[in-house]
Amino acid sequence: MRNFFSFILLGLFLDTSASSDSTAVKADVVSTVPSAFLNLRISNDSISKNDILNEELVDMVKVKERDEKVPTWFTTHQSGGLGWFTRMIGFWWQAVDRHRYKFVGTNKNNLSMPGEKDELTEHDVNFNIIPHLPQYLNLVYQGRTEQIKRKHNFKRAKASKRDLSKPPFIPPTLQTAEIYDLHCELTPPKKMRDSVNFMFYPCMHGNNLNVHTNFCDAKPTVGLYGVFVLDCNHACHPEIHPYEWLWWLRVTENEKLYDNFNKEWMIGFFRESSNRFILWSQRPRVGTISVPFVFKTSETKSYLKLNHLVTGKFLPHGIKRMKGLPVNTSEFNFRDTTIHIPISDNKTFPLQIRTDRIIKTPALRWWLSDVQTDAANKWVWGYFNIVVSVRDGYTARLESITVK
Repeated sequence: MRNFFSFILLGLFLDTSASSDSTAVKADVVSTVPSAFLNLRISNDSISKNDILNEELVDMVKVKERDEKVPTWFTTHQSGGLGWFTRMIGFWWQAVDRHRYKFVGTNKNNLSMPGEKDELTEHDVNFNIIPHLPQYLNLVYQGRTEQIKRKHNFKRAKASKRDLSKPPFIPPTLQTAEIYDLHCELTPPKKMRDSVNFMFYPCMHGNNLNVHTNFCDAKPTVGLYGVFVLDCNHACHPEIHPYEWLWWLRVTENEKLYDNFNKEWMIGFFRESSNRFILWSQRPRVGTISVPFVFKTSETKSYLKLNHLVTGKFLPHGIKRMKGLPVNTSEFNFRDTTIHIPISDNKTFPLQIRTDRIIKTPALRWWLSDVQTDAANKWVWGYFNIVVSVRDGYTARLESITVK
């Protein structure tokens, strides 16, 4: 009898969670469509040829982590119990202001990849990112300004011979952007690397951006989010280290040829897995990502599809630590559901949400936000949001498919 009632209660719970996925989300009415959202309708071919446009689109994505601020100013190189000594003689990573930052730009040329074997616990996969948007150029300049204040490290690496009256030590311009590249590093979780290397981005010896199916380009545009530091193991140059969120808009030849106007977003969330940032990258890693979408209201068969790629161990208790989450988030316990979006008194837009497989866990949830329509009800746009709590990492591909 007890098993019978348990079965009934379970059925009621599943029915409730299934219906919550299709709860109506009202669209706020504004006068016109923001140009940034209309840019999502530009062909992938055109985007791939325009780094600034690509960066503007990638910058539309919003990311956050539970611990936006790291607990210490310094973290030291791996040296067993001698970490205090390496710090004493001036070898450390120093947080610029202890905050994590978003950073968007275009890669300089392929990744700096590790060798066949790890160096102790290090397996750094490194981007060198050139930003073209003012806020990110200024972030690099801020880091360079902080760098020259560390005179001991600056002189030790003979960096003091550089002319401080020239870039990157003076305010940047778009013409000098290439001088303001920023080094961005991460050691991905060891147990996930083979799968991440195959399904998400190159992180193993012998592979790189120019031959990876998700890029086919040595100089792609990407967005990253992580701690803004000075690497004082060298000349205290600025870095994002570690980057933990990583995302980009997929504009490979395949997308240009077959789906030139559909959009595919690659998103990844990782825990730094060397032992150099233990206090800065504690488990669980908890974060949110918000990806923009836009459809014409006449495109009623259009849909968003989330493909779960490489998933680590989910840790549900971490979700409770994420502040500011809306009440009506839903699990990915479905393959296909529809959100009915009222856009006027007598008109709704049916937005289909699909997944490639069911994942039943409260540690991975979604919702829509900032949904709007124009006064003429010709467009609907907004953000698809994900919150995730994991031990080591999670990657996915979000497709925005327009069906006319």
